[in-house]
Amino acid sequence: MSGLFDGFEGFRVLADEDIDRALKSAVVAVDANVLLNLYRYNTRTAKDLLAVLESFEDRLVVPHQAVNEFHRNRLTAVGNPEGAAAEARSALVKNLKSTSDTLGRWAKQVALDDTELVRLRAAVDRLYDDLVGAIGGAEPDRIHAATPAAHDQILSRLTGMLEGRVIPRPSDEIWERWIREGQRRVDAQSPPGFLDADKGDRLPEGASGDYLVWVQACEAARQRRLDLVIVTGDEKDDWWWRHRNVVVGPRPELTQEFFEISDGRRLFLMRPRDLLQRSQTLNVEVSPDSLADADRAREELDPAAHWTVDTVRELLRRLDQEGQVQAEVIRVAAEAGGVIGRDEVYELCGYDDERMLRGFTRPTNRITADLQRAALLPDNVAPMLKPLYPDGVRASAFRVPSEVVEILASMADPLARSEDRTEAGTSP
Repeated sequence: MSGLFDGFEGFRVLADEDIDRALKSAVVAVDANVLLNLYRYNTRTAKDLLAVLESFEDRLVVPHQAVNEFHRNRLTAVGNPEGAAAEARSALVKNLKSTSDTLGRWAKQVALDDTELVRLRAAVDRLYDDLVGAIGGAEPDRIHAATPAAHDQILSRLTGMLEGRVIPRPSDEIWERWIREGQRRVDAQSPPGFLDADKGDRLPEGASGDYLVWVQACEAARQRRLDLVIVTGDEKDDWWWRHRNVVVGPRPELTQEFFEISDGRRLFLMRPRDLLQRSQTLNVEVSPDSLADADRAREELDPAAHWTVDTVRELLRRLDQEGQVQAEVIRVAAEAGGVIGRDEVYELCGYDDERMLRGFTRPTNRITADLQRAALLPDNVAPMLKPLYPDGVRASAFRVPSEVVEILASMADPLARSEDRTEAGTSP
């Protein structure tokens, strides 16, 4: 006879003491986004998280794919602090002039005494001087794209910490087999990584990146006969088991899979802020400010680049030229405020009920990648068509970026757009 959780181990919710024991004994695998976020945190938070990671010593591992993604995206994570500072200073100078002019116009209307106007303008000048000074004062701690590796404190610290802890890439035969399995899971909507389907046409490993991290982390823990903790900054539902807005733990399918391949070991999924919250378990002291910094949404720290009028026009032109229905879907979604539902996509494209929407975004992703390779579009631009998975299984709608909605609203009227499509070789 079996018990309640026999064969259903993935649904067991583990207690805090289970997590604390795992942190002291399990293999700890770190994903690329955890390492990349070290460049996005403030200096204290980055040092605190590195101290926690170093406390795992030889139990810490990083899959080959995670290191690959780290190096691929590091400069994007570093960003352009000089450019951001220059842009902020320029904006402040413009605002200062505008504020001063506004005060002058108001002073004339109310017949303000000249002495009082001078005093108000001086107060405004002091405020803007303080703001510009604060921007300049924050620059010395920032790492720049051209910073030598030896002077990059985060890179230097990671180099020592990860020496001998990066899981090597297996043979080409095994690697290609894993990539195929990752793609199969994306197609089958099986975790992890199926919500990265839009990456399929943009990366050498396609949409299999999450699976490559998963399989190597699982194998490292299986070989050592230990539980597994995966630390990730990925918040998507192809990793996490959620009930409404409550994070329960890893998806049951992942817990069950690891339980079966590891002869009964347990899986834990943690975010960087979870590690910082449990730092006392590891006898590491961290600042309360680090908890607040790590708890901020990463999108606030790494906003996506924006589409421009020219790049939107070019993507739609190429889609129209190829006769791709996605061009009209983008236009209709933009006219509707940015989102188009599944049923409307089927009706607009003339699909029958048996048609699946897997791979629907591939033409837009392919052309986006072409524009990025031609340096016409930034690498971190939002996908032109992003599938929405509220149930974690199938796309119920597609969303276009907010700036694209504004761009298309400011462009020519529907008749003019139809003429553009006719000229491109596609009937309106």
